[in-house]
Parts: sequence; C-alpha cells; structure tokens
Amino acid sequence: MKKVIQFFAVTAISSLAFGQQSFTIDESWQYAIDHNVAVQKAKIDRTIADQKVKETIGIGLPQINGQAKYNYYLKIPVTLIDASQFPGSDAPAGTVTEFPMGLKHNANAGLTLTQLIFNGSYLVGLQSSKAYKETMALAEEKTQISIKEGILMSYTAVLVVDENIKTLEENRKVAEKALNDTRETYKLGLIEFQNVEQQEYSYKSLLANQQNLKRDREKLVMTLKYLMGYPLDQNISLSSSLDELIQKNEGLVDLNNQLDLNNHVDYRLKQNQLKLNELKLKLQKSYALPSLSGFANTAYNTGNNQFNIFDTNNRWFNSTILGLQLDIPIFSGLQRHWQTEQAKLDLKKSQLDLEDMEKSLKNNAYSASVDYDNAYNSYKNAQELIALSSSIYNKQQIKFKEGMGSSFDLQQAETQLYNSQAQYYQSALNLIQAKTKLDEALGKL
Repeated sequence: MKKVIQFFAVTAISSLAFGQQSFTIDESWQYAIDHNVAVQKAKIDRTIADQKVKETIGIGLPQINGQAKYNYYLKIPVTLIDASQFPGSDAPAGTVTEFPMGLKHNANAGLTLTQLIFNGSYLVGLQSSKAYKETMALAEEKTQISIKEGILMSYTAVLVVDENIKTLEENRKVAEKALNDTRETYKLGLIEFQNVEQQEYSYKSLLANQQNLKRDREKLVMTLKYLMGYPLDQNISLSSSLDELIQKNEGLVDLNNQLDLNNHVDYRLKQNQLKLNELKLKLQKSYALPSLSGFANTAYNTGNNQFNIFDTNNRWFNSTILGLQLDIPIFSGLQRHWQTEQAKLDLKKSQLDLEDMEKSLKNNAYSASVDYDNAYNSYKNAQELIALSSSIYNKQQIKFKEGMGSSFDLQQAETQLYNSQAQYYQSALNLIQAKTKLDEALGKL
C-alpha cells in the first residue's frame, strides 16, 4: 500500500512539474509578472513610494525626544560679582567677589514634545509624495507593458520557427524521396547525372537550413525564458499555436474608434509630471508663509561636588515649559523669488512636454496603424502565393517525372515554393508583431 501511495505521489508531482513547464501566451505573461527582475524592481519602487508617503505623514505627527546628560567640570566656571549688592551684605561698595557657577558633578534628564501646527511646505510635500507614488505606479505599469511586448514578440518568433522547421522537415522528406527516385532513374540511364546532383544540392540545402533554424530556436527560447524570469537551465514548452495568435491579431483596425490618449501610460506619466511641477511651484510659494509649531518640555536636574549625584538622597529639581514658536520669513536675499521663477519655467516645460506627447502618440498610432495594414495585406498575399507556388511545384514535379520538364525548371519551382513558405512565416510574424506595436501605440497592450 505504501508503494502505491508513493507511486501516485511521484506521478502527481511529475504531472505538476510538467504543467509548470508548459505555457500559453497569457500564462507566459502572468509568469513574468511574478518572476521578471525588472517587474519585481518596479514593484519594489512602488512599495518604497508608498512608504515615502507614510514617512512624510509622520512629519506632521507629534515628535517626542528624550535626553539625559551628565557633566563633570574639571574647572568650575567662575563669574565676578559685586558682593555689596547681595541682600544683607555688609561688604563695602565695589567689593568684587568670585562666585562659582555650579557644582563639579551635574546631571539632567527630560522629555520634549513638539507638534507641527501649520507649515505650508509640509502640506505641499504631502501632496507631492502622493503624486510621486502615482508616478511609481505608472512606472511599474510601463515596465510590465514593455516586458509583455517582449514576451509576445519572442513567443511568436519561437512558434514561427517551429512551424518553419515542420515545413522544412516535410520538404526534406519530399526532397529525399525525389533524390532517391532520381538516382534510380539515373541508374536506368534515362536522365543525366546532373539531375542527381541538382536534387542532392536541394536536399543538402534543406538540411542546412533546418539545422540553422533549430539553433535559432534555442536562442529565441533562451530570450523568452529570460524575459519571463524562468530558469534558463530548465526546459519549457509553448502550448499556444501560431494559428491562435494569428486569429487573435488578424483583422483591420479603425484607428478613429481606438485611440484614447488617457489610456496610454506615457501620456499619463506626462500628466503626472505636470502635476509634480505644479506642486513644485506651489512648494516654492509656500516657503514665504509663516509656520507655527508647539512644544512642551519637562526636565529634572541635580548636582553635587561628589560623584554621588545618583544617590537617592540627592534632590532633583523639575522644570516644565509649554510654548509656541512662530517663524515668519521676511527677506531671503531674493532667493525664493528666483527659485519660484525657475519652478514656473519647469512647469511651462512640462506643459510643452504634454502637448508634444499628445502629438507624438497620435503620430505613433497612425504609423503603427499603417504598418499593421501593410503587414495584414502582406500576410494575405503570402497565403495566396504559397498556394500558387505549391500548385506550380506539384505540376513541375509531374512533368519532370514524365520526362517533359528539365531539372532546372523543377529547381526553380522548388526554390519558388521554399521562398513563398519562408515569406508566409515571416509575414505571419510581422503581422503579430505589427499588431503588438499597434496595441502598444493605442495604449491597449
């Protein structure tokens, strides 16, 4: 029974591990959200920004500090006084007497409470920290979009190479059979040896292309695993098909009904930067406002000429104070004025940046739309070309077998077929990549 349980346990674990190695295009993206280094760092930056907000809020909360101090005077300070001024003194007028200012051993301890009541820069700083938090959230979103775009590109490239390898394998089998048939025909003396060489040339070219594609696939898979944050030394399989991605990205786009600038992360980043510079100007102006704070302090002190100040018999004297402090800026050597003027110029630059970003995004969306339309038309044309070249090649093969066509004509038809196949897969890749770029330009990725 124990062995049976172990068997099912191992089977379950193996199945789980296998499931973790297979990813659809959406699962690849979700995996990257949790494992890609750039995304993780962006999340950390967002958390830090959130903590900055809390840190800034803490400035306006009560601040309590404790202090304890011990002094030992190697030389007690001495002041000179007129002894005749003391009540009850019979010293002659003008008698100067030395008066020690304290005891050799002194100690004091106390608590101070301060509370900010009003400070304009604090209020603006609190708003700025929240705007900064929004910036970090947008930066995280932009990082995720960038990684998603890279994964879509890499994932699609792997699928295209896979389909290309399958097609080359089918072509290789056909070329191998044609080569064997040509050799047999040559043995019968019905054709020249040049025909055999031509078929052998085509066969070896297919093998070389196939091997090159397999190496390219490993490179693309490695890139995909890196973008996902997947262990580079572990195997991975892709469960989405090229047809699925083509169907998802096939179809013309009406740009007028798709573009919404407020959905685009780059536009929102510029809007947030404008908000930050508005707050920067507001902060400079707030420096001219008065600030008000309250404080309370209580302290105890004692002293002795012997090192027994902590003796329980020593007397400790308490002093307690409550107060308000009002700071009023009057003149700063025109520094605040020029800092305010600079903040106004920075705000103007942000307004120009926002206007420029709006134009840039509209231009990028239009360009991406044209590129997608071209890719779509090229893909449809490639579908037609591959059907035509296949038909031409099949007819040329029949002619060649019946002795009605030359090896040169067959080789031309074969090259045309292989080129149309390569063009089809490249157009499929271009279609998906162009749609990805269009979605990114429209802020929909």
